[in-house]
Amino acid sequence: MKTYEMSDEEKEFLAGYDLTKYDRPSVAADVVVFSVMKDDECEDVRRLQEKKLKILLIRRGGFPYKGSWAMPGGFCRKGEDVIDSARRELCEETGIGDAYVKLVGVYGEPGRDPRGWVISSTYMALMNAGACSLKAGDDAQDARWFTVELTEVSGTGEEIAKNEVEASYKVQNGKRYRLVLKNADSDIKLTAVLRKTDMSSCGRSSNSYDIEECEGLAFDHARIITEAVLGLREDVRRDMKLAFDLLPDRFTLTELQNVYEQIWDMELTTPNFRRKIVEYVEETDAYQSGERYRPAKLFTRRNDARK
Repeated sequence: MKTYEMSDEEKEFLAGYDLTKYDRPSVAADVVVFSVMKDDECEDVRRLQEKKLKILLIRRGGFPYKGSWAMPGGFCRKGEDVIDSARRELCEETGIGDAYVKLVGVYGEPGRDPRGWVISSTYMALMNAGACSLKAGDDAQDARWFTVELTEVSGTGEEIAKNEVEASYKVQNGKRYRLVLKNADSDIKLTAVLRKTDMSSCGRSSNSYDIEECEGLAFDHARIITEAVLGLREDVRRDMKLAFDLLPDRFTLTELQNVYEQIWDMELTTPNFRRKIVEYVEETDAYQSGERYRPAKLFTRRNDARK
């Protein structure tokens, strides 16, 4: 591969370039960590295998938002790639360094952090919670898993026409979402209500999520978590194999179906699901053990399966 060679003119330009003429933000790498796991033992035999979609949150040990809950993350170190910062923070909190990681978005709205201009590059990570070893970072009091509930609530549906200097666009104030995060081992419950705004201009559309109410979550993390959950649902619709990153190497088909139901927040018809999933899995010779019901056959993912 041919390397880039700077001309003498370019070297002279860079030697006299003054970066201090521009305000520079701090850059943080935050991670929305998803997993699925059981809460408590269930007396209903038919629901013994049911697990819940959860995210990992840390309780902030210092200001700002001391005592509030937030996503794992931190500031990028000098000379560190942003995604490497995210993977480092993830490993420090969970002990896992090779999880599936994907960018959710970049958040730099003025005022999102009371300390100053802080831009967050936020990623989602999918992992099997059984392989995690939670450890709160130096700036955190606690680290816990929270069940995720994201539901749509009534919206106005009002369409407003707006005009700006040379561009006009339509704003559709439509959907509103309620986010509820609950920890099974305590009475901690975090809530938020967000409004989705759809903006369209010249045939292109974009979305934004405004926080109307928030209880217990730091910064704008309610918005980021909401976008990550909605993004996960769409990503898994496009590529069903992503859901396997939330499971151990071997699993039952019931456990696999439960993962999709938790992500999409809907019940699936078992025969239809199994016909759909057959090309993604292969049967093993092993059976589930240690349960109170008839052992089920264990399967594993097919790495050669198409999307």
